[in-house]
Amino acid sequence: MHRAYWGWCGAMLVLTIPRIGSLLPGSIAGSGNRRSTGRPFASLDVGMFSYVDEEEPSEFDLPPSEFDLPPSEFDLPAEDGPSEFDLQASTMESELDLPQASPPRKSLADFFPPVVDGEDEGYDPFGLPPVEAPIREGELGAGARYDDAAEGRTEGYYAGLAEAPDMLRASDLNEVLQPGHLDRLRFTNYPLQAYGAIFKWETLVENSLEAYRAPWVKVAVDNDLPLPDDEDVLRAVGMRPERAIMQQFLWSDDWGDTQKLAFEHFENKAECLRTHAFEPSEGVIQWLTLLKQYEVPCCFASGTEFDKAAAEQIMAKAGLTEYFTSCVTAEDGCETVEQTYLVGSIKVRRPPSRCVVFEDDPKGVAAAHEATNKVVAINNGRHGADLRHAEIRVTDFSDLSLMSLRNLFKDAPPI
Repeated sequence: MHRAYWGWCGAMLVLTIPRIGSLLPGSIAGSGNRRSTGRPFASLDVGMFSYVDEEEPSEFDLPPSEFDLPPSEFDLPAEDGPSEFDLQASTMESELDLPQASPPRKSLADFFPPVVDGEDEGYDPFGLPPVEAPIREGELGAGARYDDAAEGRTEGYYAGLAEAPDMLRASDLNEVLQPGHLDRLRFTNYPLQAYGAIFKWETLVENSLEAYRAPWVKVAVDNDLPLPDDEDVLRAVGMRPERAIMQQFLWSDDWGDTQKLAFEHFENKAECLRTHAFEPSEGVIQWLTLLKQYEVPCCFASGTEFDKAAAEQIMAKAGLTEYFTSCVTAEDGCETVEQTYLVGSIKVRRPPSRCVVFEDDPKGVAAAHEATNKVVAINNGRHGADLRHAEIRVTDFSDLSLMSLRNLFKDAPPI
């Protein structure tokens, strides 16, 4: 019985192995084993059984069936090479499979365009952006520049020049207003140009006290009030009119009446400036002409007493307009005499320690020293020995000379 079973199994293998070989030619018969001629084996012996490749017809091959479909006229003819559609598909696959090319690297020329005609040739793409010089609102108007950002100074170097008058410090201005390289070369050849002159307006005209007294006298006469004396008028020079009326002249304690009298004083003061004949002091024209000849910058300091229009009117009547390059007026917002002189040093573009102030009042001398200025006291007979703290004391401008100006700064450090 065992022999019959094994015989039946062998017969089944003989019948099935050739058919499997024909269905899977690449698995056994076409597995890559080739003869020396290059053709695949036609048959393969497996023990006692053998099967043949599909290239040699077998007696076990089935005849074609009647249900096989005949070739259709729509079938594409066989081509030796790839078709047009295959080429297009392969092209699309290659485009999808290939990595995209990286964009070209940008150079510095792409970030910094070349300089065209009319632009600054010295533009440095790696340097700091150009910084505008500080601008200070006041007598010179919007856009007035006190210095340029030269000498490689940083953005905040000139920040002190844009401060309000009550925020200015003499030490900061002495550092910020130091001359640049070209200015130092110019000052070496022309030493007097390294200094600045600031004139209190009372020292420039004769009988300046009358310009203060006349408005107050007219207010007192119109309102039947007691006339102020010269000492009261001088003490009221640096005060607000309302404070002078209530505390100095003791004319009224009512705020409404005080404001009315202050407005009358303002109108009388403007009328006085239009009608008063201002005459230059003795020796002023000769001294200012000498300073102009040696190009020493001069500043007209009226402080809080007059606005710009009134200051220009005084200079025009006294014939002094051509000698001054700048002026400090009420528009600059100065509250003290020291602030007036600090702003004046900015306007003449010289450090406060290299500016000389022409004063006639002891309080003004002290304020100028607080601003690190040198002081020349003009003795008009009202204060006398109280001006002893000034570096130079003279009776009028005719006593001054260029050597007097040089001697003021003989102990100053070199430029």
